[in-house]
Amino acid sequence: MALALMVAILSAWMGVAADGIYCDRMPSMTIMATLSAFVIALCFRLFARSRASAQRVQLTIALCLAAATLFADARFVLKYRNICAQLQQQMHPGQ
Repeated sequence: MALALMVAILSAWMGVAADGIYCDRMPSMTIMATLSAFVIALCFRLFARSRASAQRVQLTIALCLAAATLFADARFVLKYRNICAQLQQQMHPGQ
């Protein structure tokens, strides 16, 4: 739960703190999406081991939080990928 919360907070900080289009944040957001996917996989693995209802509720909350983070990060990256590629092509037309 703590790992999912930490990844969500870092991702939100990186995405919301951007006042404009910051192409240098794209790799960081991709890493946050990958970490969210890791948390999702970890939650599914822990579901098999958990027996108590309270543990399953915590895992469900962590899973939902990680899924929302993954969706938001992927949306951010897909939204600005083309714009950043065009900006980079305009800055370096010979490449």
